[in-house]
Amino acid sequence: MRVAKPKEGEPIRLVETRTGWRYRLVLDVGEREDGRRRQHTETLDTLTAARERVSEIRADVKRGTYNAPDRTTFEALCARWLESRRDVREITLNGYRTVLKPVRARMGSRKAQGLGRSDVEALVTWLATEAGRTGKGVSHRTIVFTLGAVRQVLAYGVSEGLLSVNVADGVRAPRKTRADVRTVTVWEPSDLLRFRATADTDDWAAGWRLTLSGLRRSEVLGLRWTAVDLTEGAVTVEAGRVALDGKRTTTDDPKSAASWRTVPVESMHTGTVALLKSLKARQAADRLASGSAYEESGYVLVDAMGRPVRPEAFSDRFADLCAEADVPATRLHDVRHTVATLLHRSGVAPADAAGLLGHTVAVHLSTYVTSTERGAQTAATALGEALAAVR
Repeated sequence: MRVAKPKEGEPIRLVETRTGWRYRLVLDVGEREDGRRRQHTETLDTLTAARERVSEIRADVKRGTYNAPDRTTFEALCARWLESRRDVREITLNGYRTVLKPVRARMGSRKAQGLGRSDVEALVTWLATEAGRTGKGVSHRTIVFTLGAVRQVLAYGVSEGLLSVNVADGVRAPRKTRADVRTVTVWEPSDLLRFRATADTDDWAAGWRLTLSGLRRSEVLGLRWTAVDLTEGAVTVEAGRVALDGKRTTTDDPKSAASWRTVPVESMHTGTVALLKSLKARQAADRLASGSAYEESGYVLVDAMGRPVRPEAFSDRFADLCAEADVPATRLHDVRHTVATLLHRSGVAPADAAGLLGHTVAVHLSTYVTSTERGAQTAATALGEALAAVR
């Protein structure tokens, strides 16, 4: 069989290997710090492929985007990127680890430099169709978060000089369908009051009052007695306690800068201070009964031994109380949507409502103020009356 030969002067030579004739290119790509030549060596199967590779390398050198061959795997790059993220809260870092886990299992052994856009596109397809626990796709939200994390890992590789381009740039998640839209259940005022009446008899009654005042679960569970002003009837949000996995929790700064705030809980729900005082007295009795075994955590919500209430236990108890109070079942976090919507209906300025709930005005209006069937009917009636008045 005739073997194609490189032309004289080409930085390519024909070499015989155990698998047959191949083409080895040796190309100058710059100088080392000591002044010696820096060369790129690579062996390919065909002369055409070798010539194309020479053109690619020369173009990269000219643009200043050339990267020397490197054996770093995607797994190693992920680990280095995660280690570099000292700028985020532990819960955020844990979230990155969670969404990257299946990606690292799927293509962690691949060389980072060997990944192409088609690999990222294939990853998105896999996530959308079969990456879930039941063999089906994961949620649209998970795909967006996962793709975002992969994009950041590869961007880190570019910034480190390992990669010349971010092959995840331009890759898009599938469009969101109706099934991907999560329904938010917003209570009517009567529902909220019925839940409050039932929850007031619970051991964590004071905590439920804080929830009904718009505090996030992490803020309720991260609240310490030092941040409670029983004279003014207010609490200061200065920490959040969240679950990292099935066993661990962590206490960190609030979710965002806007989350740092003082909430006048007594002004919203009369009797909250009395419930807080009762809880504090009960904890004092538990402390005496338990002696040195009592855990001095300082948190407002603890069990009889002073141990902080676990986040999942708080959510489970909320679901039980919803059933006992005979109110529409909803997620614990959706109570914030109820509070935001009721504030909006009451004519409270968006800036004031956002300040009370601890988020920005933009987030308040786009995410938390929820349109309900009753609200849509009210809007339709108002428009109908306005049109009728013109006739």
